[in-house]
Amino acid sequence: MDEMYPLVEARNQLGHLVGRVRHGHEHIVISEYGKPAAALIPIDELEELRRLRDEADIAEATRREAAPTGEAMTHEAFMAELEAEDGQAAAS
Repeated sequence: MDEMYPLVEARNQLGHLVGRVRHGHEHIVISEYGKPAAALIPIDELEELRRLRDEADIAEATRREAAPTGEAMTHEAFMAELEAEDGQAAAS
């Protein structure tokens, strides 16, 4: 289970917490008003999450490109559409 620290306590111990994450590969959850708000994770895990997200975006772009919609979409429009869909999914 990840350890949770209130924001004020995490701020006061940030150097120590970063060291634990960097060297101990721990996950630290930071709460605000009693609810999880952010997390400290090792940078290699963040890079892996980004890589996986990029792969999923590329697979989705490929799937949509293969679908017969008849209309081209710019990269910016595609990314905006994905972000809107992610926002809708997070809200539900």
